[in-house]
Amino acid sequence: MTTCGYKELNNPANLKIKKWNSKVPLFLFKGKKTTADERKVIMTKQTADGLITYSKSYHPNEGILILKGKSKRQQVVIEGLVIPPFSTHGPYYSGFPTYDLPFDLSYVGTAHSHPGGSNNPSLEDLNNYYGVVSIIICYPYEYETIGAFDRNGKPLHLEIIDA
Repeated sequence: MTTCGYKELNNPANLKIKKWNSKVPLFLFKGKKTTADERKVIMTKQTADGLITYSKSYHPNEGILILKGKSKRQQVVIEGLVIPPFSTHGPYYSGFPTYDLPFDLSYVGTAHSHPGGSNNPSLEDLNNYYGVVSIIICYPYEYETIGAFDRNGKPLHLEIIDA
C-alpha cells in the first residue's frame, strides 16, 4: 500500500516498517497506535485528597504540584505529589522553574488548580506542558472537578481508586 510516497511493508515479526520511497526506514511501530481516547489515568484516592487540600489552601490563587507515578503505553498511574521548589502562585498563574527540579524519572506530569469554574486547559497551560499528563482541578475543588488532559488539551479518562 502506498500513501503520499510512504510504502508499508510487513515483515515476519509483525512490525510494519514505513519507508520513504522504499530507501530509508522512518520508524517502526507494532500494531495499532495508542490514541488519547484510549489512554487512561489512574490516581489514588490519597493523591486526589492531597490535590484537593492543596488547592483549597491556595485559593483564590492557583496552586501547582508535580505528579509522581508510572507511565506505560496506555495508562498513567499517579501515586504521589511533590511540591515544586521555587514555585510561584497568583490568581491567574502558577509555575516553577524546571531546571531546579532534581532528576527523577518518576515525574509523570503536573497538577494545578483553576480558581474559576472551568478545569479546561488554557493556551498557557498547553504551552507549559510538562510530562505525559496534566491534571487540572477547578473550584469548588471536589473529586468531580478533577480533569486529566494530554499534551493537546484532549480529555483523558480519569479513575480515582482506593489503594
